[in-house]
Amino acid sequence: MTVSALSDKPPWTVGAFLLLVAALLVCLSVLMINGGPLYYFDTGSYIRQGNVALSSFLPPTADSVAAGVTHAADEDNTATGSRSLIYGLIMAALVRVDALSVLPVLHLAATLLAVWMLARTAGRSPGGTPNTIMMTAVPLLVAASTSLPFYVAYMMPDIFAPVLLIVIASLTAFGRMMQTWELFLVSSLALFSALLHPSHLAVAALMIPFVALAALWGKRPRRWRATILMMMVLALALAERKAFQVTVEIATNKEVVYTPHITARLIVDGPGMDYLDEVCPNAEVPTCALHEALSWSDDPYRLTPSHIIFERSPNLGSFRLMSPEDQKRVALSQREFAKAVFLSRPLSTSLALARNGYQQVLRYSIAMTIPTAVELENARWLARMEDIRPDMFQGGSLSQDRGWIETADIVHGVIYAVSFAFIVFVLLRPGRVSRDMKLFALFILIGIAVNALVCGGVSQPADRYGARVMWLLPFTAAFLFLVQRPGASRIIPGDPS
Repeated sequence: MTVSALSDKPPWTVGAFLLLVAALLVCLSVLMINGGPLYYFDTGSYIRQGNVALSSFLPPTADSVAAGVTHAADEDNTATGSRSLIYGLIMAALVRVDALSVLPVLHLAATLLAVWMLARTAGRSPGGTPNTIMMTAVPLLVAASTSLPFYVAYMMPDIFAPVLLIVIASLTAFGRMMQTWELFLVSSLALFSALLHPSHLAVAALMIPFVALAALWGKRPRRWRATILMMMVLALALAERKAFQVTVEIATNKEVVYTPHITARLIVDGPGMDYLDEVCPNAEVPTCALHEALSWSDDPYRLTPSHIIFERSPNLGSFRLMSPEDQKRVALSQREFAKAVFLSRPLSTSLALARNGYQQVLRYSIAMTIPTAVELENARWLARMEDIRPDMFQGGSLSQDRGWIETADIVHGVIYAVSFAFIVFVLLRPGRVSRDMKLFALFILIGIAVNALVCGGVSQPADRYGARVMWLLPFTAAFLFLVQRPGASRIIPGDPS
């Protein structure tokens, strides 16, 4: 096979090192330009949950209490399982030491680790290059021209979704060549990423069948490594969820419930509402209580997943206007509700899921990462930090005038389209890159599609969910370009592609 050689120079050169430094600075550019992190309204919920958990074994100091941070649990009999306790603990610990702005550095470190391990192990593949620094710096620099810097600065766990996809694709394509410590490190990073949001866990689970198919297709030594490791990651992540549930029930006498995103999604899509219209009223169907609450207003805008789940106003609210006991019953029954809806309407439910996934792929604006005044106010309220210092939870310079967002989205969209076209071109044209490189790129594309299916199908199509992974397109295009650059061709023996 004919591919291009990136460089025969030693991997540790001053030029490559300076390029890596430049790439890291560009990844932090949004943080620096904005004058601080980018907050989302749900950032407050993570801090609140983390503070409550942290206080159970590390009581707050007098300074943090004086700052207005409350640490007592809410007076109800439920605890949410929809947010990562681990991410909440990290945020709460940083708040207590007045270092919340350090969190983007953790985001960048995780991204850098995933890319570094990819570059290191890909260099051993046919067509690879030993120039690890260059293979790390250039794709990061190209990706930083799109949404990557926004998610490095974003105070939510979203950056760990693309980190997870890079690790899964790396394990699948290059895992058989990894050393033991490398396998342990990247698997640990995959586990950490999967634990930080339920959607990450769902993505990891849905990627495993594709990883297994790749092992069946590529009949080579140690080809089952990736499948076994990802199954171990999934098992450990599920065990963490179970341990969280048991610990909460024992320590606080509360029941862990998950926000009924699936229920709201099915209702908005139509099959769920048709099912409820058919079976309600029925005391044996807990979701009938939500069906009744939806009838309290005839405002058509109430039928969106976010309004159903979070809105509290009489015109748009429903779930939050129900009694706490009914809310709990609806939340606990969403699996049974989803199963009943699918069995009664399999075709329409499947079509709705596919339609939502397709719509999600087309959503990639970075607008949701730029906070509004209302979102910042909600973040403070959810964190129970009404009396915090004025320099925390501020919008920053990027939120003062949002007119630039449309232009940025257009530029990003062009880059994504060109990158996708280049990736498809390389995948379809024989001899451009090795089979391992193609497999990595293919799994990035599969991962983006799975992310769209999970987020668009279970929650709702939203720009936030799409933009968090779309920077992987220019990243992967740059990666492929480096290993097949025209003008420096060489023959790689033993590779069939």
